[in-house]
Amino acid sequence: MPLYEIIDAVAQPDHTVTITWADGLRGVVDFLPVIDRGGWFTPLRDGDYFVATMTVLEGGAGLTWPEEIDYSADFLRKLAFPDGLPDVAHR
Repeated sequence: MPLYEIIDAVAQPDHTVTITWADGLRGVVDFLPVIDRGGWFTPLRDGDYFVATMTVLEGGAGLTWPEEIDYSADFLRKLAFPDGLPDVAHR
């Protein structure tokens, strides 16, 4: 069972996604390092496609793109805050 729920996610053509979790915390995840691996991720290199095909999984459990590219809300939160959560002033 996920610890966190995504309530909003906005993808940008530069391959970043601004995510808001149910507790009000907002962060940005850069997917370009993942996309640059190639393989299944190659179609996401097109910024417009990256934006147009991203959806939030049911119940805010994560984000998904075609080809079964899924990331959980919990994992995305770790990516958004690799050095730990920001203080309350950044919410």
